[in-house]
Amino acid sequence: MKRIISIIMVTLLTVVSALANIAEGVSGDCKWVIDNDGNLTIYSESDEDAVLGTWVGDSAPWSNYRESITTVAFTSPVVAKTCTNMFKGCKNLNAVYLDNLYTNDVTDMSFMFAGCASLEVIEFSMSDDMSATSRDNFLTDNVTNMASMFEGCKSLQSFYLQNLNVHSVTDFSDMFAGCSSLENMDLTGLAVNKNANDSSLTAINSIESN
Repeated sequence: MKRIISIIMVTLLTVVSALANIAEGVSGDCKWVIDNDGNLTIYSESDEDAVLGTWVGDSAPWSNYRESITTVAFTSPVVAKTCTNMFKGCKNLNAVYLDNLYTNDVTDMSFMFAGCASLEVIEFSMSDDMSATSRDNFLTDNVTNMASMFEGCKSLQSFYLQNLNVHSVTDFSDMFAGCSSLENMDLTGLAVNKNANDSSLTAINSIESN
């Protein structure tokens, strides 16, 4: 009888835990959870950097729940091998915190935030003066493709990410296409052509050609 009660309790706890989240899963060495408020948390229980699994096309591990996601945070060091389509189509995503996302080996960031129409906040790990010189996680040294990376992010007003090494990038096409609210950018070291349709874009600071 005690064994039956114990089994029932474990089952109930499992069901309650599952109901507490919209979705959860495993990708590579990492776990991901979307809670009932739409907060997507990506993490590892290991003390060492965990490698996030790879995917084909726009089938990121959480893509079936993209419309439920409101924030994204990496709460422990996570190493990505690709960022293409990572949060594509997360139309209700408001804020992304990338402090623990390591992109040293990433070559493709195309469509990473494409279609994130509600995105207003993108925070990277950087020093207090908004310079990325001390940043050691969000690196772009090996990235070759940034096409449509922020396409359709129509709520994004300011973008500050300085001192990126983008010398390997060969495709910046439509990187900020449709960013109709974007007024200020500081992308020192990054060559960007102002999209004719982005009529609100009035100040691009310290843009240099490669």
